[in-house]
Amino acid sequence: MGSITKIRAMRESMSNHERRIADYLLDNVEVVRGLSSKSLADSVGVSQSSVVKFSQKLGYRGYTDLKLSLTESLARTSVLPKAIHGDISTDDDLSTVAQKLIARKTGSLNETLTVNREDELLRAVGLLSGADRVLLAGVGASSLVARDFAFKLMKLGKAVLAESDTHVQVANAATLGGGDLIFAISESGLTQDVVRVAETGVNHGAGVISLTGFSRNPLVELAGTNLFCLSDEVGARSSAILSRTAQHMVTDLLFILMSQRDGRAKDLFERSRRAVDVFRNHKRPPIN
Repeated sequence: MGSITKIRAMRESMSNHERRIADYLLDNVEVVRGLSSKSLADSVGVSQSSVVKFSQKLGYRGYTDLKLSLTESLARTSVLPKAIHGDISTDDDLSTVAQKLIARKTGSLNETLTVNREDELLRAVGLLSGADRVLLAGVGASSLVARDFAFKLMKLGKAVLAESDTHVQVANAATLGGGDLIFAISESGLTQDVVRVAETGVNHGAGVISLTGFSRNPLVELAGTNLFCLSDEVGARSSAILSRTAQHMVTDLLFILMSQRDGRAKDLFERSRRAVDVFRNHKRPPIN
């Protein structure tokens, strides 16, 4: 994951001093490449050790490694096609709104892909494929993503529990066991109902895969496998558009990877298609 993406993703969980460093870096990436750790500290108004600790919190050995990563991030960004950015305003015409929305969605998808480790994605695929039963947990917009993923898993012949009522989700979680799995979706990772479902499943031996924003949160702490989505909802908060886009990308990717590895998938999909065709072509008796 690039340093710029990592800083944006972790910003909300940072302390005030760390946020000041993060904001300065994001606003002055080109300038920072030529600054020493002391010069950066003086510019931000923090100690030099704070800059070093900030770099280490991001997973780098020190400030020099962070600067190198910033340079690499800039190089990757420079080759991407240019798009119209900025918040969507009431003065924007239809074409501008559409282009800004596409740019936001594309950015969210790209950052979500970079923030997820390949080994974690493949681990999730293995767990989902091998689970006896899969319970999908989510509320609000996340429940819509959970329901869509449930339909896809059913096409692969998986035994899936997917209810929008959180009381039913908790009750179902209490019936799970060692061979079962919970796929818990929450942008914040703080949604109490979803956390309770995951806790209930864990207490009865079930595994948990979390899909949350990139931060340390209760769901991440409970889950054995953690997947993340990145979405800057500022200026586009309505209906959690960006977070749903990112969540769908992760669940669709998991479904495709599972399909590639399942020798029965092609036959199952064809059987489903034929069954739907028969249903559609069924001639209903005329209404008298």
